Amino acid sequence: MIDGFTRGEIPDEARSELLGHFSDNDPRFGTALVRRHGLGSDIVVNVQWHEHGDEGPGYVVKHTVVFLHRPGAVLPEFEIRPRKGVAEKALGMLVSLLGAPPMELEDEPVFNERYSVMTANPDSVRVLLGRQAVESILAVDDLHLRFSGRGVLASRRSIDGSSGGRSGLAMRDIRDHRLEGGAIKALVEDTIIAGGPIVDDPEVGRRAADAVEGSYAEEAARHLQEQGGFIGRQVALNLITGEMLDRMKSAPAPRTEIPAPVARRAWGSTTIPMIVAPIFGLIFITIGIVTILGGSSEGMGFVGFGLAALVVMAFVLRFRSIRRKLVIRGVPVDARVGSVDRTNTSVNDDPIHKITIVTQDGSEPMVVKMGSAPARQARRMMEAGKATWILRDPDKPSRGLWLDGWCLDNSVD
Repeated sequence: MIDGFTRGEIPDEARSELLGHFSDNDPRFGTALVRRHGLGSDIVVNVQWHEHGDEGPGYVVKHTVVFLHRPGAVLPEFEIRPRKGVAEKALGMLVSLLGAPPMELEDEPVFNERYSVMTANPDSVRVLLGRQAVESILAVDDLHLRFSGRGVLASRRSIDGSSGGRSGLAMRDIRDHRLEGGAIKALVEDTIIAGGPIVDDPEVGRRAADAVEGSYAEEAARHLQEQGGFIGRQVALNLITGEMLDRMKSAPAPRTEIPAPVARRAWGSTTIPMIVAPIFGLIFITIGIVTILGGSSEGMGFVGFGLAALVVMAFVLRFRSIRRKLVIRGVPVDARVGSVDRTNTSVNDDPIHKITIVTQDGSEPMVVKMGSAPARQARRMMEAGKATWILRDPDKPSRGLWLDGWCLDNSVD
């Protein structure tokens, strides 16, 4: 047992933050070692998840990680990765092509040679990575460090999947990178040395926040748009501001001027299915009818596929109609975030969360289902007690839409 740590459950607030580091996976945590103190908690835990392979059923990855949870910290999101191996070089090239190149520190050649810094918040991160922080990181063995708004996750290997270290032919579907004994203690000590100067000093976080205009989310959006590239273009297309939502909230229904980013987020994903589904449906039905007329019963299968495509189109049309009605005719209702719970469902490997919105008009709380980014924002708003609002269906009060989860200005950090 490591000094000061006891076996036990991960505290609920820390668990929610820890899950956010595994947003693309479905992690399972073993029994944790936890140390509580005035700044938060230090957690050591074995975690495993399933990686989907390009061929076959994929594989299970197992890691030992350390998480320094600091609920009072207000930090930008960034990652420090050792410059080792072909995969890291390929990642750096990829993100550069997409318009988010790794950041380098001025007058720190040793650090730049050993580590890459991945972030959309270079100005605030430079404040965090001062001389003391750099010296602390260089003083320990290589670590993968992921800083979130409320702490840092550390591991010896990247948790973005893992290739190596298979455990033998009998268990070739498991890639086990868990640590044992003294290696666990060394990971804890190195994490505290490397991450402590950043997460354990509230003044450092305040200086970083003061170094940029607006929130960290606003800094990230500005930086990505200035960099250009694919990511910057996507940010510009989908950027929803508080000013947009304020105009929508005050506009009488039916609203005639819907900001394009709001429309894209609310029902834009239905456009391609609405085009593709009927085309496929009609093609398969036509092939089926021709085949049946030719005397083959196999045509019934084609007709079935075609009808299924038309059914999908009907569901898409219904979803689009509901969303449009909420945006155009929805009634604004003041509210607050009551709870945020992760579900077992994912869409495009993004875990879906149930966000409970408690309205101020005395009606039943409303539950909306959204991805990990809006869920993280909802959790921050709930922690800060920040007010919000929803658009309620005037004809069906149990149905509503929460736009604040998409809004850049509502970032609490």
